[in-house]
Amino acid sequence: MIKKIFIILGWLCLAGVIGFTVFFAWTQREAVRCQEIVVNINPNSPRFLDEVEIAGMIEKSGEPIIGHRLLAIDINKLEARLSTFTTLDNVEIFRKVDAKGFSFRGKLVINVDQRTPVIRIKNGAEDYYMDKDGVKIPVSPKYVERIMISAGTSTDETITKSLLKMADFVNKDQFWRAQIEQVFVQENGELLVVPQVGDYLIEFGTPEDYTLKLRNLKAVYQQGFKNLGWNKYKTISVKYRNQVVCTKK
Repeated sequence: MIKKIFIILGWLCLAGVIGFTVFFAWTQREAVRCQEIVVNINPNSPRFLDEVEIAGMIEKSGEPIIGHRLLAIDINKLEARLSTFTTLDNVEIFRKVDAKGFSFRGKLVINVDQRTPVIRIKNGAEDYYMDKDGVKIPVSPKYVERIMISAGTSTDETITKSLLKMADFVNKDQFWRAQIEQVFVQENGELLVVPQVGDYLIEFGTPEDYTLKLRNLKAVYQQGFKNLGWNKYKTISVKYRNQVVCTKK
C-alpha cells in the first residue's frame, strides 16, 4: 500500500514538474521580444529594392518593433504599410520564435515579391516602369531592366493597355526582345518602332493586332532582309492590315 502511495506521489510530482516547465516556457514565449527583422525577396523577382531598404521601411513605419513584445506587433498593419509601395507585391509578414533550451529569440519575417516591369515609360521629365497590370514602378539607380522603352506624349488609357500587352509579348519572345528597342507613341496613338539593328523606322500603327503585325514583320526580317540587308530601307510599314510596305532609301 505504501509503495502504491509513493508511486502515485511520484507521478504527481512528475506531472507538476512537467506542468511547471510547460507554463514557464509558455510565459517566456509570450514575453519574447523582437530582436531582428528578416527580409526574404523572391529570387525570381527584380531587385529594385534590397533587403536592407525593405527592413528600413518597416523600421520607419512608426510601429514599435525592435525590442518590443513580438506578439504585440500588428503584422496586418505592417503588411498594409508595405503594400503601399508599388515596387512590392505579395507582401507576407509573420512572427517567428527561435528556441534554444529556455532561451527564446523573436524575429519578424517578411516575404515579398517585387513587381516585374514589362515596359519603361520615358515622357519628358517622367521616367518609370509599368508592370503588365499598369502599375507604376519607380526607377532605381541600383537596378535597370532591359526592356522595351516607350516615349511620346499620348496617355490614352486604351492605347496604354494595348501597348502593355504588346510589350509583354515582346519581352517573352526571344526574337522580338532582341529586335525592338523602343517605341514612340505619336499624338494620334500610332507607334513608330525603333529597332535594335539597322538605320530605319517601323510604322506600326496602333498597338491593336500587334501579333498579326509582328508576324508579318518577322516574315520581312527572315526573307526580305536576308536578300537585301538591313540598310536598304528608310521605313517599313505594317500599319495596314495584311500589308507590309517597305520604302527604300
